[in-house]
Amino acid sequence: MASYNKLITFLEREDVQRFLLVAHERPDGDTVSATLAMARLLRSLGKKITVASSHGVPEVFKYLPDWRDAKSDFLVGDFDAIILIDNGDLKRTGYAERIIAAKTRGIPIVNIDHHPKNDIWKYATINVIDENVSSTCEIIFGLFKKINLELEPEIATMLLTGIYTDTGGFQHANVSAKTLSLAAELMSHGAKLKNISSNISKHKSLAMLKLWGIALDRIVNLTGIKLIYSVITRADIESVGASDQDLAGVVNLISTIPDDVATLLLYETADGKIKGSLRTESSKIDVARIAGLFGGGGHKRAAGFVIDGRLKKIEGGWKII
Repeated sequence: MASYNKLITFLEREDVQRFLLVAHERPDGDTVSATLAMARLLRSLGKKITVASSHGVPEVFKYLPDWRDAKSDFLVGDFDAIILIDNGDLKRTGYAERIIAAKTRGIPIVNIDHHPKNDIWKYATINVIDENVSSTCEIIFGLFKKINLELEPEIATMLLTGIYTDTGGFQHANVSAKTLSLAAELMSHGAKLKNISSNISKHKSLAMLKLWGIALDRIVNLTGIKLIYSVITRADIESVGASDQDLAGVVNLISTIPDDVATLLLYETADGKIKGSLRTESSKIDVARIAGLFGGGGHKRAAGFVIDGRLKKIEGGWKII
């Protein structure tokens, strides 16, 4: 369970007024929602807030209030404190060098997350972590309750969005009785579940569906090592007029195959790298350990990594060059 006391004392300090909130790169619903909700919380305490996301806010989450507040650039010297939200590790912030520079300058860093312990811990002044919750939004929800702040309908919708997306619409193994209880409580505060599900589950463009079709057509089953994988090249993304954001959900779809397997989606990013997304529904497999072999990380059932290289088609499959 996350401990909030040290964080609340820090947030209430009069000499700490200007906060930078950082969502992780290629943001998902949890980091977007938790960051925007945290911004609302801090503004209610009279603080000045800047929200940063190196990849902006994906189109699918633009039904959320305040999404236009996110900036991609900033100067660390403009802030009294930096809060990293749902980042997983330092590299995933998209601003690793700036975060290190801020630490060197003595700017306090707060880490709020539900990922396992990682390299951010050694830079953070305060770590508020709970690996046993479904999402970082659950932690932010707890912070609202601890400070006894009103959960307005817009904030409740933000928080429920993060829970909904990180649980795959309440279908993943990370859903607990507490998760469902919190979701019900958020709905009692005006969270719009129908609006969330309509935007996320039904928000699929023609380009996205074409890209998904390519990924599904390329599925390879490596039965010997219990791995099912597919690949998407940069040319594939460009050929259908899609974006990296349109790949969200593909690996989850592949992981619905009813076997004790890990699923992997490899895709080429615009900056000459390959992003790997790993999922499993099996309690016997730890995909975070697999991701760790490539310098990545995450949760036991959902993890990822980024490596240099490009994908090349070979007989019987693909290789990284």
